[in-house]
Parts: sequence; C-alpha cells; structure tokens
Amino acid sequence: MSKRILAFLLCVALIFSLFACTEEQKTNTPIKDASLVVHYIDVGQGDSILLESNNEFVLIDAGEREYSPTVCSYLEDNDVDRLNYVIATHPHSDHCGGLADVLNTFECDNFITVETDQNTKTWIDVLLAVEDNGINYVDAKTGNAYAFGEASFEIMGPRNSNYEDYNNFSVVIKATCGDTSFLFTGDAEKLSEKEMINSGADLSADVLKVGHHGSSTSSCEEFIDAVDPAYAVITCGKGNDYGHPHKEVLNTLNSHAVTIYRTDISGTVIAYSDKENISFDTKFTDNISETTTATEKLSGTQYIGNKNSKKFHLTTCSGAQSMSEKNRIVFSTRSEAVQNGYEPCKTCNP
Repeated sequence: MSKRILAFLLCVALIFSLFACTEEQKTNTPIKDASLVVHYIDVGQGDSILLESNNEFVLIDAGEREYSPTVCSYLEDNDVDRLNYVIATHPHSDHCGGLADVLNTFECDNFITVETDQNTKTWIDVLLAVEDNGINYVDAKTGNAYAFGEASFEIMGPRNSNYEDYNNFSVVIKATCGDTSFLFTGDAEKLSEKEMINSGADLSADVLKVGHHGSSTSSCEEFIDAVDPAYAVITCGKGNDYGHPHKEVLNTLNSHAVTIYRTDISGTVIAYSDKENISFDTKFTDNISETTTATEKLSGTQYIGNKNSKKFHLTTCSGAQSMSEKNRIVFSTRSEAVQNGYEPCKTCNP
C-alpha cells in the first residue's frame, strides 16, 4: 500500500472517529450552561417535575406525601429557595400528596390548578397551605402563558370542565425554551388528549412526559402523532401494581422511534436545553431495575440502539459508529435497552 493511500485512509478514519464522538456528545453529554433544565424526580409511582431557568423555578406536582422529604431535599440540593410557580396537575395523592409540605417549606409566588369538587384531606391540606402562606391562587386557563427565566410555559389543557375521572382534569402545560419544547400531561387520558387535538392547539414537543405513568388509558396514537416527540419520559414506580408502563404505550412510542427514559429503571431523569439541542442525564437510585448490573450503575456505560434494526451495541462497536444520526437511540443501561424491546448485537455482545 502506497504512503499516499495510507495517509488518505488514516485521515478518513480520524474524521470518522471525530464525527462519531461529536454525535454521541450531542445526544448524551449534559449541556453546560443550559438555558432550561428539567428534572423528572424519582418519586416512585407518582409525578414530581422541577423546571429551572436562570435561577427561576417551576414545580409540577410532588408525588405521594411520603415522598415530600425526597422532593424537599432535592429542591434544597438544587439551590431552590423560592418557587415562582407550583402546578398541581390534579388532586390525586400520587401527584399532590407532597405539595402541602413543599408549600410550607419553600416560599412560593403562584399556585396553579383546576377547580374540582375533590374534598379529600390530602387536597384540603394543599389548599390550606396555599392560603396560610399567602400564595397567589391561579385558576388554570387554556392559552394562558407564563414566563420564567429564559423559558415560558403555556396551559394546553384541560379543554373541558365536566369530567367523570379526575385524571382528565389534569393541567397540561407546554414549556418552551428557544427552539426546544417539553410537554407535561399529568394523568390526562385519551378523552382529554383528543379534546386538545380537536382544539387545534400546537401540541408538538421535543420531549413528552407520558400521561398517567404509561397507562394504556393515555397516549393514543393520534396524540403521539400530534406531539411527535423525539424523547419520552415515563414516571412510574419499580414493580408497581398497575403494570405501568403498559406494553401498548411502549409499542406506540417505539413505532414512532421515540427514545424512552423511565424513572423506574434510571431513577431521576434530567433533561438539558441550550435553546437548540436537548441532552439527558440520569441519576441512579435504589429503584434501578434488578437486571441492571453494578458495573453499569457505577461506570455509566452507554449503549447505542438502531431504531431500524432494533439492535443495540457498545459505543465502541463498528455498528454503532457507522450508524446514521437519525437511527441512533441511546440507552443508559443494558436493561433499559432490553426493556425497550432492543436485542443485543451479536458482534460486540453488549
């Protein structure tokens, strides 16, 4: 082989390796100086999500009351001293149970929710905490928008005030930061989803917080089509009694080539936006799937899946390095890849 050909091949190899590294960093490396950070806090079978932008904060739900110490500690660890907005999506305890303790611990400017006839002690405690702390009560109205830091959010639902199921009263918001967007759906079910679609609202978002913990009562095909997310986060508890997330929902998301993150597998999931790109990080907790190895947990090994072949690879595998960006999906653990229906590559044996 001539020196000229050898030099050419080495140059090509170098360019390729740099490209592969760049693509992996774009997808996985937490963005420095992010304009918006979204924390999907692991509160078992419940919801609690913290949005932060330029030292301003929005909290959506706080899980069951038993998780209020977890949520409060998480807020303190992330230097939250004042919450600009607290949103109670609906009055079920797995969403609002910890809110009273949060409102009694942190200063809060505005509390947003929808009026219902719910009168459980848990919900009354939340409303009393709002009153006792002089927090501005805001009735969620579709179309209303609010700014925080370099981001904003708009209320997308509910579009009705007469539901038999409290899940459909869920306050649905779309947060936007530059060219990136996140949709948070509480436990909104198919009825509410279709009403939002029929309203003509722009539901498109890069990241979807999957409704009702991945239950088949939510995430209808039309709704996923309308949102068209690149990523989805499912908040659910490990080994929960409901079998969440349901296979029907996972199949729908996979058929749309959506990258899935789950708190029952990865613990707290954090998304970073720099107004153009979104990256993810996970904070492992004791809720890690039993099939996750200690090596995975400590080393942060990542796996690259192919959306077309449904195979996953080690990052060093030639199959991963030659994969086009549009076909790439990244998993934090081997078990996460398997849970999402991907099979191991027979070449690199991940």
